[in-house]
Amino acid sequence: MMKKIIVLSSLFLFCLGGINALAQQESLVNQDVLRLHVIANSDSIEDQQLKLMVKDRVVKLIQAEFKELNNSEEAFLLAEKKISYIKTEAEKIVHQQGYTYPVDVYVGNYDFPVKSYGNIIFPAGNYPAVKIIIGDGKGKNWWCVLFPPLCLVSSSDKGLSLDSPQEAEVTFKCLELIPKGIRLKSAD
Repeated sequence: MMKKIIVLSSLFLFCLGGINALAQQESLVNQDVLRLHVIANSDSIEDQQLKLMVKDRVVKLIQAEFKELNNSEEAFLLAEKKISYIKTEAEKIVHQQGYTYPVDVYVGNYDFPVKSYGNIIFPAGNYPAVKIIIGDGKGKNWWCVLFPPLCLVSSSDKGLSLDSPQEAEVTFKCLELIPKGIRLKSAD
């Protein structure tokens, strides 16, 4: 009987230690990236297309600057400095397309569900992000990773994909910067 208690106690402590290690690892993962999160006014086809245009413009304008950074803390600070620039550029796209929607831009920490794009899986959690809300912000959203620079897909709603070389080009620097804990799916 005493052996069973010792074995069960040891097993319990082992599991508790594993859960703690996973929680700490997830916490580190969530701090090693800066996401871009664009939320459309509505789910109408026009609003979804507008969302993708805003996303494309913002990624094109600021991603080059993020490639030169060394860590997500630098990326977060740069994003905070660029809030008004990002907002102005997003508003230009909205107005050029004939809409009068307001655009709000925030830099902070936000909850995200588990996301799987191509071979990369991001666990659910609280991540630093640049959040762009177009109009009422009641439509489907789009996200990518600004740092390390993984906003790889152009105007599609598929999100991040490493399945097709036509859609994505990964440099060794990008691979070095992928946070520990982000899992790559095996090709089955």
